[in-house]
Amino acid sequence: MLRKLLTRPIWWWERKRPYPIRSRFHLLPPLGVKKGRVRFVVLTTPDTLDDALWTAWSWYRYLRQVDCELEIAVDGVVSAAQSAAAAGLFPGIAIYPAESACNYVCEREPALETFLYGHQTGRKLALILALSDQGPLLYSDYDVLAFNPPRELLASIERNAACYFAEETDGTRDPIIVERAKSLGMDYIPNFNSGFLYIPRGALPMHAAAEILATWRPPGGSWFADQSVLSVMLRDVNAEALPPDRYVISICRQFYWERDVDYRTIAARHFTGTVRHVMYGKGMPLILRQSRESLSARSESSEGS
Repeated sequence: MLRKLLTRPIWWWERKRPYPIRSRFHLLPPLGVKKGRVRFVVLTTPDTLDDALWTAWSWYRYLRQVDCELEIAVDGVVSAAQSAAAAGLFPGIAIYPAESACNYVCEREPALETFLYGHQTGRKLALILALSDQGPLLYSDYDVLAFNPPRELLASIERNAACYFAEETDGTRDPIIVERAKSLGMDYIPNFNSGFLYIPRGALPMHAAAEILATWRPPGGSWFADQSVLSVMLRDVNAEALPPDRYVISICRQFYWERDVDYRTIAARHFTGTVRHVMYGKGMPLILRQSRESLSARSESSEGS
């Protein structure tokens, strides 16, 4: 009975209270950005830029060892101070408005304009369509942290095979878009999540997206519209789910009395809305601790040599 009474107010407090660590990304060692064949792009808003920097750092410490560069796309306008802070953590990084991708896509496929400018996730779809049209793309939302070397992901990139994180349960899709796709003879990927994707160049033809969205009209209430479109399109290129026991989308530790996932055994976790507080309370502190342990190990190795 006590747990039942406490669960909701504690969950509210954990979700709403401030987490100072979000703005302490400057405690991480800087990672210089280099040019690469694959573009790793993190999409964020001005309000979640700090989170995006943690996400970018957690992944780029592994990705910069391969042929990969880092960019941050912002759905909105960041301040000069925010841009300077990002450049301090990632010297050489490119930061640009996500809306620029809408212009790129609409010039090539005007029929997509209604969705890209009329839906709340339109900029995300535009960004993924535009950048994957230009070259291989590794895309991430701002709330996906990497904790250990992503061997399976790197193998997929090496094979140039599209891949994604799988949901724990099926159902996060827009039924109207799914029905439209089926009327065109197309199907979707069950348990598909669009928060982290590797997409080979040319895998997402804009005319196919326009055909799927031809009957879409605002306001379009589903938050999963872009995810549904990508699910349909990536099924045609046989996109592969990354191992779900290593690339995790989970509600573990949503409530204070639940067990969390074992971060020693996973490569990464997408901290979706109901467990966002776990990213702040557990994920980011762990990334910071790992960065300090890595610096200490390199220092000891340097002294030993």
